[in-house]
Amino acid sequence: MAYDEEAYGQLAEHFELLCNIIGQNRKENGLKADLSRLEDMIDRKIPDTLKQNAPEDFYELYTDFKAEYGKFRDFILYDRLIGRNIVALGGGFSSGKSSFLNALLGRNVLPADIDPSTSVPTYIVKGEKHEVTGINVFDTKVRMKPRDLRKIAHGFGEVESEDGERISEAVTLGHILENLFFSTPLQTYDNIAFLDTPGYSRPDSEEYSARTDARIARGQLNGADYTLWFVQADAGTITEEDIKFLKTLREEIPKFIILSKADKKNPEDLRAIMEKIRYTLHVKGVRFADIAAFTNRPEQAGDPQLRGLLEEEAEKIRGQLARWDSRIYESGFAANFKRLFVRCKEFYEEEIEEESRKLSRLNTSLTGLAAEEIDSEILEPLQLLAQEARRRIGRLRDTRGKLKELQDEFFTEIKFIADTVGIAMPEPSEIDLLQDRTQNPLKILEAYRKEAGIAADGSMAAMLRDIFGGIQPVIGQSAGGSEYRKALGEQLLDIFRGIQPVIGQSAGGSEHRKALGEQL
Repeated sequence: MAYDEEAYGQLAEHFELLCNIIGQNRKENGLKADLSRLEDMIDRKIPDTLKQNAPEDFYELYTDFKAEYGKFRDFILYDRLIGRNIVALGGGFSSGKSSFLNALLGRNVLPADIDPSTSVPTYIVKGEKHEVTGINVFDTKVRMKPRDLRKIAHGFGEVESEDGERISEAVTLGHILENLFFSTPLQTYDNIAFLDTPGYSRPDSEEYSARTDARIARGQLNGADYTLWFVQADAGTITEEDIKFLKTLREEIPKFIILSKADKKNPEDLRAIMEKIRYTLHVKGVRFADIAAFTNRPEQAGDPQLRGLLEEEAEKIRGQLARWDSRIYESGFAANFKRLFVRCKEFYEEEIEEESRKLSRLNTSLTGLAAEEIDSEILEPLQLLAQEARRRIGRLRDTRGKLKELQDEFFTEIKFIADTVGIAMPEPSEIDLLQDRTQNPLKILEAYRKEAGIAADGSMAAMLRDIFGGIQPVIGQSAGGSEYRKALGEQLLDIFRGIQPVIGQSAGGSEHRKALGEQL
């Protein structure tokens, strides 16, 4: 077949892009620090050390841990992310995330309605000019043009002649890329980097792929500072799958619900759907900042009332983004990495405590039976159980010690790397003192109850849950910041001012609870 000059030009351009994307030049990976020791700890040492004695949720913890490392690595590969709050877009696959960002940018830059197996996590930051950088599966940094984004997703290799004859079919290349970084003046927020995720889908759905696996999606969203969660208006409400997924995300990450494709409904239906979603999330115990309807096609809304409502909702979204943009960035890497170590430490201490109680009961029984001169053959099974309990306690203490060594080694290495690239990270000696960015008041009080030896009581927990039910995790300031702690402290003082620790009865007794309830 004879090709005209235009077809040759297209073929040459596509060939150049292909060569660029599949390059394997590790010198161009853009890493400013050696991550090999860190990756060896993550990939080998941590699982090898902890997998024999691990909590039931270790796999989820480890998946989130690796996802957090992936984000840390993204910050090193693309230093424009440093100092910016990550706003991740989540939801089911094809729920309107990319269309929302295109509307926000004012131009159809990001591909939508693509194959889930070729969707690529994409960061969008403010920049003086349009620049696209990708990281391929060979850890090579790839320079591209903005128009290449659509070719990679669903248009690579498609070439037509001058007379419109198709010379070659299109293929996708997204599976060759790990991440994309898009810098553009169209993104107007100084302190926000948007993360367009592939979304999640059930393993038994047609949209499922490794890129949309729920565990991968959860790790991406749990590494963000804020989340925009997308629900399609034509679904009529939020799905049970969405609710289950949202409940697996970290509670302290603020979540804003976007009701996408809202031009397909009338104003009354939209308000009813949003109210239903709001009620459902409250009943299911899912915290969220607010909910707003959105369409990327406002011109499709023929009803003037609908257009007015959608503009009000768009203003609500812009206001939320402006508030997030005004927040000073606080690095959460250390706290997020620490979660795995804390959970495993708690598990080992609980197991040691349980085994110690078991051993104590066995020793008491053996002592009592021995005093009654019971036959040694009868005592032998109990003695074997006691020996096994002592061995298990020894193994748990040994693993707990290795966990502490791993934690110190990990944070020493990551502190060195973070200092090299300019990412805030506390000293390894400060890690044990590091608190979560948002402290749940009930957890604080529960810790005090255990420390003070106060017996647990369901009615007390229910009463406290009612008291703290309306307190938001963020009180006008960034989660866990000094303003948050100050505001929470003032609310606690107002609630408990004048309450005596013991009101004529033992702490936690019925009279104490009654008096406490009356004072509250």
